[in-house]
Amino acid sequence: MKIAGIDSCPLGWIVIHHDAKDFGFEAVYSIDHLMEVHPDLQRLFIDIPIGLSSQNYTRRLESKLRNELGNRSSTIFTPACRKAIYAADYDEAREINKQVLGQSISIQSYNISKKIKEVDQFMMKKPGEMEVYESHPEICFKYLNGSEVIQTKKSTQEGFQDRFQLLKKIHPELEDVYQNITETFSKSKVKPDDILDAMVLCVANLKSEASGLKFLEDESNVDENGLFVKVAY
Repeated sequence: MKIAGIDSCPLGWIVIHHDAKDFGFEAVYSIDHLMEVHPDLQRLFIDIPIGLSSQNYTRRLESKLRNELGNRSSTIFTPACRKAIYAADYDEAREINKQVLGQSISIQSYNISKKIKEVDQFMMKKPGEMEVYESHPEICFKYLNGSEVIQTKKSTQEGFQDRFQLLKKIHPELEDVYQNITETFSKSKVKPDDILDAMVLCVANLKSEASGLKFLEDESNVDENGLFVKVAY
């Protein structure tokens, strides 16, 4: 089974994949581009919200994710509603979100709206046999780390090493994969923490082949477009 972990990066998306033998990587401009390059991918873990709020549905999964991470809950942000994701600009998105959900959205949330929109559109047209699941790096790291949240920030050298050492302990070959990525792409296109996040999503995806898929789910777990609102880890 060919699986992958995907995280956004300045270039577009950084992808770590595994084909039952080896890890590999790809940096692509779009998810559609990824499907052209790797049409045989069967299950994806992606660090992007899937399943969005609307007039008659409110996504509540973020509160559960924050409880999972305790004092590291700041890594969880609340995505805009679907209508706001498709807005022309930040001001319009804020007004739409206020109308639909009664609250504005942060600029950080808006800045990732383009990627959320891209995945939302892809989910409507993806091949039926392909599995695509929302995931979250810090949740994955927690459950690879014996259900203990890693307290350091991955933006620091200590935090990066805490996570990278954990991944290398499970799959030592990831050190060479990381080295190859950094030699291929500059930090302006693929940042070190983007690589780390894609790696942990791929490792969690691969681990689920043996232990089974595990999810944190919203109470009402299907949005208005029929997308499941749940995070795989």
